[in-house]
Amino acid sequence: MALVEQPTAERIGLNWVLRQLCPISPYGKLLKTRMKAAGPGCESWLTNEWDLVAGLLAEWQPDLLGEIELRLGSFREIRGAVKRACQGYVLEDMDFFELKRFLDLSRQLGEKLQQFKFLPSRLTIPVAVDLLAVLAPGGGGEGFYLADSFTPALAALRQEQREKKAELSRRRRELQAKVSQETGQTFNPLGRLRIHKLDPACKELEIRKDIIAAAEGYAELEYTIRDDEQMLALGSAISSLEEKIQEIEYSVRRDLSREAAKNRRLLLAACRRIGRIDLLLAKGRLARQTGWCVPELVNESQLVLAEFINPVVSSYLAKEGMIFQPVSLCLGTPVTVITGANMGGKSIALRSAGLAIAMAQMGLLVPARACKFSLREFIYYSQQEENPSQGLSTFGTEIHGLAGVLPLRGQRGLFLLDEPARGTNPWEGAALVKALVAWLDEGNSITLVATHFPGLSDMEGVTHLQVAGLAGLSRRDAELQTQDLKSLQKLMDYSLVPGKGEIPRDALRVAAFLGLAPEIIAHASQELGIAPQEVLDQ
Repeated sequence: MALVEQPTAERIGLNWVLRQLCPISPYGKLLKTRMKAAGPGCESWLTNEWDLVAGLLAEWQPDLLGEIELRLGSFREIRGAVKRACQGYVLEDMDFFELKRFLDLSRQLGEKLQQFKFLPSRLTIPVAVDLLAVLAPGGGGEGFYLADSFTPALAALRQEQREKKAELSRRRRELQAKVSQETGQTFNPLGRLRIHKLDPACKELEIRKDIIAAAEGYAELEYTIRDDEQMLALGSAISSLEEKIQEIEYSVRRDLSREAAKNRRLLLAACRRIGRIDLLLAKGRLARQTGWCVPELVNESQLVLAEFINPVVSSYLAKEGMIFQPVSLCLGTPVTVITGANMGGKSIALRSAGLAIAMAQMGLLVPARACKFSLREFIYYSQQEENPSQGLSTFGTEIHGLAGVLPLRGQRGLFLLDEPARGTNPWEGAALVKALVAWLDEGNSITLVATHFPGLSDMEGVTHLQVAGLAGLSRRDAELQTQDLKSLQKLMDYSLVPGKGEIPRDALRVAAFLGLAPEIIAHASQELGIAPQEVLDQ
């Protein structure tokens, strides 16, 4: 089982976080798709990764990083060309252009990265200098061209061909001048003589042996010079030279392809390290965006979060002009139960716990003041939706999922049970949740349960946390606020406090605040055995 399956990754917000992780180069983007969470046994890799990202943040230089990112965005994929070269194919000029460009950019990037002290030597970008030398004899420019400098034979043949072409062009101009002088007609820059079909001179042109009709339109004819024996010989010589040139160019490309294949290890190592550095920079940008701390690993089965800022919820609230209240919690027993009214933040606490661990085990820094935990083998979030395709209700879908994952309680997992059994009646639901808690209490996993059901908080060995909620809301506070959801969110205290073992009354407070008829609130209070004024008065 993966650390986080897709349904859980979506619900706890890990997918949202990963969408904010944006490498720039094709190598970084590919590496991101291969990211996997590190589980138990990977402690050394994780701590090294966190330290690398923290080291980058400590040396963060916006101008320098801007130059680095500019070069990362200029890289193109070369591994396909390297693979073809290794398979014995002869590469094209465009392939050599990309290889040369890759090597130039790699060298420039390496020079920029030398200004960072946090990067270990294992992330130094190797440059295939031998390949760069043969791709750019004499230095060359930014582009690639099979220049004369690649081989003396190529230079000699091209020079001879240029002379033949110049002689052929000169001979053609001489004949054009002769025809023009004798007929009074002129040739255009393309070497065509255009004449109207009704022009009297047309008949004279038709009988000339030194020109030939090249094209005919509705009203015009076009003539061009007919090649004489000298021009035919020159054309034949030029074609023969072209064949020899192509043979030599093919030989040069073949040698260059072999050189590329010979340097495959350096080229592929450079691709991997560029991707590694690119992804590292993306992690740094994400940490600066969300806030960060370096997690701390412990051997004991626990999770301690101090002032965790859930980036998913925080981003949404910021758009609404509100501020996220940080989540702090300490899970040190096998099972912890969180109680509190709806809208009290129980689900956010569960998702935050899962997201913090998932981010840390993906090699990301955690947006909190502190994070201390032991590595988990899996994270499971229980809240399910209906599955009409299988004919299952919300309750049926939830139980189906739990049945498949509960046998893993002996592993070091994290169970996040968000109001389990809420889809059935409260008597059976409470009994079922008690049984789940008792079952999971005997395993090696950490379990966090959010519930409304009574009777769970006094179970032996179970830690009880309660959302502070509206416990500090007075009647005066309520009367001064507009009765809407946004105002309620501002008044709600989402912090987790030790539970008192009693049933919270925030549901009535929420209902009263949102304008439910006082008669209904009074009736509900009577059912609970409290006076109506106690709903808001503390």
